[in-house]
Amino acid sequence: MKWIQDALTGKDNLTYDAARIVGVAGAAAYVVFWSAAVFNFGHFTGGDAAAYGAGLATVLLSMSGAVKIKESSEPAPVKPGASGTAGG
Repeated sequence: MKWIQDALTGKDNLTYDAARIVGVAGAAAYVVFWSAAVFNFGHFTGGDAAAYGAGLATVLLSMSGAVKIKESSEPAPVKPGASGTAGG
């Protein structure tokens, strides 16, 4: 599944990015924990929905902030046919 690799790697689509992996894992854990809470308590009110949305937005904004901050240190994409590369 190429879209997963594209979502979890940097600009070069080869180097896995720790900020993206931790962010996706955090967002997935957030969804799982809220699902478990709804299953255990059996209800999901409007206040719960607002709290869920605010919390998930915070997790996703933190992830995007971390990715933006480290953007300048990501390896640049390799141009096809460039000398010194495996494909060129």
